[in-house]
This record gives sequence, C-alpha cells and structure tokens, in this order.
Amino acid sequence: MSRNIGNLIFLKQMFYRIGGMVGAIAVLLSSGAAIAQDAERYVTVGHDKLGNSIALDKETIRGTTYKLYGMYQDGIFETTFHASCQESRLFLNHIAIYSSQGQLIQEDNKTGEIPFVASSSPGKAMQIVCKQIGK
Repeated sequence: MSRNIGNLIFLKQMFYRIGGMVGAIAVLLSSGAAIAQDAERYVTVGHDKLGNSIALDKETIRGTTYKLYGMYQDGIFETTFHASCQESRLFLNHIAIYSSQGQLIQEDNKTGEIPFVASSSPGKAMQIVCKQIGK
C-alpha cells in the first residue's frame, strides 16, 4: 500500500472516530471500493516535514470554506479556511487537534487573513476549491 493511501485511510479512520462512527472503519478497510472512494474524497495537497499527507476533504467544502486534515503526533489536526477567490485572499477560521481516540485536545478559534502562497497546502486547496466553483 502506498504511503499516500495509508495516510488517507488513517485520516478517514480519525474522521470517523471524531464523528463517533468507529464501526465504519472496518467497512472502509475491508473494501477496496471504499479505499477508492476515499481517494476521490481526499485530495493530497501537501506533506508535513515528516512526509505525512495533508489532505483536503472534498466533502467538507461549503462554498469557499474548506477543511484540511493531517497527522499530528498520534492524532490529527483539522484546519478550516475560507477563500476569497477573486481577490486571492485566504482566511484561517479554526484549528482543532484531536487525540487518536477522537477526543478534542486543543482548539483555536482565532481568525484572520493569512498570506496566500500557491505552493502551500492551504494555497493548493484554495485553488482546487476556487476552480470547483468556477472562480
């Protein structure tokens, strides 16, 4: 199994744990079709310093608001962004860190504009989101 697919499966598992749907993990891991669906749902937009994937969850896109997921120690982080496509501006809305058991361990609701860098994970995700809505 490639590193990216392994990272996507881990992210999906953590996503379901956070949502309280741990039973769905077994279905995902036992079905090749489910893994293919994950590959369509999650788009790798970058990697952290350890080589772990940072993924855009396409199912969380609401207009120009979107979420990125990645591994953080033995849990995951979830970062929410809002894009102003026509102005090439990017805003951080929320950061949450979850334990491997899916428990929220840290949250930051500071909002504000961050620099748009096209080659960064948030920037690549923004380009996907903006293209999806035709802007």
